[in-house]
Amino acid sequence: MSISPSIDPAMRRLAEEIGNTVVEQLFSRLQKGETLVTPQFLSPRQASVYTNTPLKTLEARRHKRESPKFYRIGGRIRYAVEDLRAFIIEGGAVK
Repeated sequence: MSISPSIDPAMRRLAEEIGNTVVEQLFSRLQKGETLVTPQFLSPRQASVYTNTPLKTLEARRHKRESPKFYRIGGRIRYAVEDLRAFIIEGGAVK
């Protein structure tokens, strides 16, 4: 990955160090046999960002039992990523 030459050299070194550290940590975790997993369920705030839908709109839709489908997991509201994708595809997300 190349970084623009107009960036301050100190900032460039910092960005490269951060990138190298992240790669080393991920590689180390993979070598230990850890599985890196994408979350299957999102909190209401995460779902709001994911769908570009205001949190209050998701809350209102939840009370009306409208999509996207939600789950209570451990007493907390969660949205399945696959349901959020369907919600976006069917045009329910704010554009």
